[in-house]
Amino acid sequence: MLQNQTATSHKADFSGRPGIFAEFITTEQQIRMAQKMRYDVFCEEYNVQLPVNMIWNGQPIDVDELDDHCLHLVVRNQNNHEIIGYTRVLTCDLAKRFGRYYSSHEFDISNIINRPGRFLEIGRTCIHPEHRNGATIAVLWAHLAKFMQENDYQYLFGCASVSLDDGGNTLAALMPVITQKYLADDEYRVTPRVPCTLRKAKPDTKATLPPLLKAYTRMGARICGEACWDPDFNVADLFVLLDINQVANRYARHFLKDREAA
Repeated sequence: MLQNQTATSHKADFSGRPGIFAEFITTEQQIRMAQKMRYDVFCEEYNVQLPVNMIWNGQPIDVDELDDHCLHLVVRNQNNHEIIGYTRVLTCDLAKRFGRYYSSHEFDISNIINRPGRFLEIGRTCIHPEHRNGATIAVLWAHLAKFMQENDYQYLFGCASVSLDDGGNTLAALMPVITQKYLADDEYRVTPRVPCTLRKAKPDTKATLPPLLKAYTRMGARICGEACWDPDFNVADLFVLLDINQVANRYARHFLKDREAA
């Protein structure tokens, strides 16, 4: 077992569609499979150069020092149990044992974690390329919401990335939209340790939110300030905060219905 906190690991289909379900995984074999998918998505599909810290079954997997301290949540295909979605979860209790949150190496997050309430950080979120149809991420979010409700977590936060492969043009186009529609109030702002330098976007650039960031904002999450440059992934990371009491109405109704039916 790679992590030191158990979590409810029952199968649950929150999507309204048969065939996929979410669960927390606990065995080494299961977690290695999830780490292999992480490597495939981040390093092979997006051409990110990460240090190869471990070889498993003759293939590189994405492993870092935080994995042993986190819970690991996956979405599976009901038919063959293939992992098609993933996120790792660091609770406030586990963060205390580890000594910090993952996002604190990119942002000063003291304005967030010094607030009253219990916190949940997610990271390394990825979806198999053949299952990026909305249903997979919906099942992931629903299971997270249920876990938060059952364990009295008020806030969920994490980083959502914007690719810098175009030299920052997309980020420059997105920031005015984020400022107008999704920016958090001053009391929730964080400070990037390595701010991204913005240039003026080209006139024809579409301000399209990346899928993960779009999923966050649809839930009612807020962006807590400027982006931080992540040189390992060549992306701009935005710190995103979701107060479970402020979840968008359509999602709140869906989650509450699922909880009552469970």
